[in-house]
Amino acid sequence: MPNIVFNYGEWTYWDPTQVGPQKVTFDGPNKLILVNEGETTIDFQEDVYSNWKQWKQQRQNLQYSEAISTLGGDPITENTFVGDTYFLENGWRIQPWYSYNGYILDIIGNVYTREPGGNPVNPTQNISINLTRSNITETAIVGGQTTLDRLGEIWQILGLDPDNTQTITDTSITVGNITLNITQNTDTTSLART
Repeated sequence: MPNIVFNYGEWTYWDPTQVGPQKVTFDGPNKLILVNEGETTIDFQEDVYSNWKQWKQQRQNLQYSEAISTLGGDPITENTFVGDTYFLENGWRIQPWYSYNGYILDIIGNVYTREPGGNPVNPTQNISINLTRSNITETAIVGGQTTLDRLGEIWQILGLDPDNTQTITDTSITVGNITLNITQNTDTTSLART
């Protein structure tokens, strides 16, 4: 059951002709994304990011610090897009609902904190967290010796550098002297820099 207290009694969160039912509730003063009771699977893009964009437009929620930033979604081909990656900003965290019996909360999406190595989910006793992330985000950050070099390579490989065009085939993505080899099997797609 959604927590009406943190939505300040805003009826639009529960009227299906308006925003519709939510899997999370946003607590702006405490910078928490509260998973609503009974929810065990959260698709970050649909259930958190999209709903957060709606939430921040309601009442005076723009007064609270920015909760989420995103990158990705750029087209690679006509039918393929770079996966989205989300960063929890300004100390925002996901808070699972409490259960005496415990449960597994599956969060689907590339979710990280802005603080390197930070946990996007507040640890809760009896709750196991399964973060389901795609491999593309983890394998793309390789290459140069410094963070600036790596970010420059990511900028190029994502096709954002107008001076270096991408060459994309079924087996590789090449920009300038950077090549990512693509290998696929029935379950995964892997990228490796050469």
